Amino acid sequence: MTGPQTRGRGRPREPEHEELVLTAATQLLLEGGVAACTVEAVSRRSGISKPTIYRRWPHRTALAIEAFAAHIGRLVPLVETGDSAHDLVQAVARLTEYYQGRDGIVFAQLVAAAVLEPGTADLLNSRFFEPRRAALRELWERGVARGELDPRVEPDAAIDLLFGPAAFRLLLRHQPVDVDSCVHLARAALQGLILTPPTTPSPAPKTTGG
Repeated sequence: MTGPQTRGRGRPREPEHEELVLTAATQLLLEGGVAACTVEAVSRRSGISKPTIYRRWPHRTALAIEAFAAHIGRLVPLVETGDSAHDLVQAVARLTEYYQGRDGIVFAQLVAAAVLEPGTADLLNSRFFEPRRAALRELWERGVARGELDPRVEPDAAIDLLFGPAAFRLLLRHQPVDVDSCVHLARAALQGLILTPPTTPSPAPKTTGG
């Protein structure tokens, strides 16, 4: 009877390539920002050849975006408790908390690259923003279905109102970007997004003849 078979010490399979490359890219991003995340540096750290990396990612910015998106997706999952307004505010709070340190620097650098490098804005939207926005849209729609959120508000407009101010502050640093400040902004925005029942006018007081 033979023992359990083990895979030979050959080249890693493609999924293992991807995991090694993204892990190395994330480490480099957090250590030195986008400038440190070169294909050459990722190749050295991951042990995966540059041609193999280029077959999956056409250039360093594409690799940096995908690595950062996976990193934030793991660290800042969207949590649902059944209270959509609360969940949206907490999503802003968690994202803001991680943007206090190196993550915030990398995010700002990727946004700058989206402005300066042709095609990068589309990559940043499709790989980083859109998956998270899709999850937030679903959260919004569930809140509308439960009668918590205003159905007249477009989900994308609500997302921009809730998350836009924190991102704007992060990029310009003209106001604090701490969690409490950004939660206050999100709660202020929510005041116009929560569905409130229409008020019934009070009946006019009856008058009696003199």
